[in-house]
Amino acid sequence: MFKLLRRWKHFRRAQQGVAYLEFAVTLPFLLALFMGSVDATRYILIAQKLEKVSLSMADLVAQYETMSTTQLNTLILATGQVMRPYDFGANSYVVVSSITKTGTNAPVVNWQYAGGGTMVSASRIGATGNAATLPAGFTMVDKDNIIIAEVFYNYTSLVAGSVMPNVLMYKMAVFKPRLGALNTLGS
Repeated sequence: MFKLLRRWKHFRRAQQGVAYLEFAVTLPFLLALFMGSVDATRYILIAQKLEKVSLSMADLVAQYETMSTTQLNTLILATGQVMRPYDFGANSYVVVSSITKTGTNAPVVNWQYAGGGTMVSASRIGATGNAATLPAGFTMVDKDNIIIAEVFYNYTSLVAGSVMPNVLMYKMAVFKPRLGALNTLGS
């Protein structure tokens, strides 16, 4: 019995393996913290890239005197380059709209172009020929024309069940045409 008691005291004072035990206990928390920070950083970077895509598309379209579907097909190729290194294919979609206000009537969507990815999402502005749903606080005056670029991106987290949920990201940019009204879309 005395021998067993002495062994127990020696076992309690032994320090070998304590660092391994502490590391084993903290490793899951460290990995979760690391993966969460990588996922959050990725989300922020994609949000910034989407902002650039919406601004670039609206700005490029607003610089033209006339616009055609062929020109928009060419411009939409730039979205993939702006989004690099992130994929802008199956997870994304771009909608470009021309909106005009005439008199006291509500602003109307003149035309829309959609593309850029295989994902499909309805425009939050409205459909061609219908009244436009403009952002809160945004007003237009008589004979005003604007170009709105909407970008949709289906964000999927790197780690299932992580800190960042899978979410549909949305960015929008508004520009006034510089050289022409852009009320019609050619083919």
